[in-house]
Amino acid sequence: MKKSGGPANKFPFAEEIVKGYVEDQRSRPLPDFSNTEKTFAHLPDWHLVQSGRMFNIMGKSWLTNIMGFIGVPAVKLGLPGAAWAVKNTVYRQFVGGTSLIEALPAIENLYEQNVTSILDYGAEAKNSDKDYNFFMKETLRGIDFSAEAPAANAVVVKITALGPNEMLARLNDAPLDSDDDTLAHLQATLKRLDAICAQAEKRDVHVYIDGEESWLQNTIDQLADRMMARYNQEKIIVHNTFQMYRHDRLEFLKDSHEKARREGYKLGAKLVRGAYMVKENARAKEQGYKTPIQPSLEATHRDYNDALRYCLENVNEISTCVGTHNEASVRLMVELLRDHDIPRNHPNIRSAQLLGMSDNLTFNLAADGYNASKYMVYGPVTEVLPYLVRRAQENASITGEMGRELKMIREEIKRRH
Repeated sequence: MKKSGGPANKFPFAEEIVKGYVEDQRSRPLPDFSNTEKTFAHLPDWHLVQSGRMFNIMGKSWLTNIMGFIGVPAVKLGLPGAAWAVKNTVYRQFVGGTSLIEALPAIENLYEQNVTSILDYGAEAKNSDKDYNFFMKETLRGIDFSAEAPAANAVVVKITALGPNEMLARLNDAPLDSDDDTLAHLQATLKRLDAICAQAEKRDVHVYIDGEESWLQNTIDQLADRMMARYNQEKIIVHNTFQMYRHDRLEFLKDSHEKARREGYKLGAKLVRGAYMVKENARAKEQGYKTPIQPSLEATHRDYNDALRYCLENVNEISTCVGTHNEASVRLMVELLRDHDIPRNHPNIRSAQLLGMSDNLTFNLAADGYNASKYMVYGPVTEVLPYLVRRAQENASITGEMGRELKMIREEIKRRH
């Protein structure tokens, strides 16, 4: 399950690995993302019925809004039955368990279908050294687990769980180490991040650094570049996130690649569309600056697909995680692999979706020999609840998404009976 990539002269491991994957791409049909038998092979009947009920609820925006306004405070206040209700509904659909140990059955279930897990401890932004160190240690445990178990191949790092938001925001328009008032916080954050990336490099496990809001992202990009320069020399370990719903990110992706070339390291890239559009637009309007968000959904799709093309054109220099629930983009990925004679299981290309969503993409890719993963979110109910609310609200607002999931579930239940 371990991955790497690069040109043969400086990075001989890439050519040697790829030789073992060579195949006639054009001789095999593309995945059928409407195949419900492959999509839901990992789920028993009772789980399918339960998932159908959940997606039916999530298709009603008024219910998901109630969950955000009432459910979050109720759980945080410890009101009787609140945590139980969440854990036995939306939590069970999208979260592996309260801990890595509790998530093991879900991880093993995925791996039986050739789907690996990207371990994501569901911590929101923190504000104390105790919390930052706890997240670091939890992530280190995930790295050690991934190194020993082929069922997992990567960990997710949220910089906002390693250091204060105020520091990230203050340094957003400045080079790192430029502000003495934040230097102690910056050095502590760097030390935690470096410990994670050093362990990942030692154990040959990928690290995906999460994307955040634009007023924090420049600092995060600098931290990610520093880690890539340090740990992506002989293997591609560290991956930064490129949020393509921002109108400047396609150019930034290309600039990041050129920077990596100049400085002698390899680029790790996770491509996503993004999750903070409403917040970004509101802040831009309130503070009177141009929004960083694309002018249209079509522009986001265009830049995402152009970014995917760019990464695959440079597949031996860029390790790419195609993080999307968009079927058209996944279909483009498999077509590009075929058209450019890139092995479908090339170590530098992977598709990933969130646990509990878009199973038709993940499992049909895995069944056809592509590298496919699920984001395995885990953690206590109080930690992951904001994540769950975002999942519900975002997807209730995407035309057809919940309806598509529900339709396929109903088709599979009918096929089985």
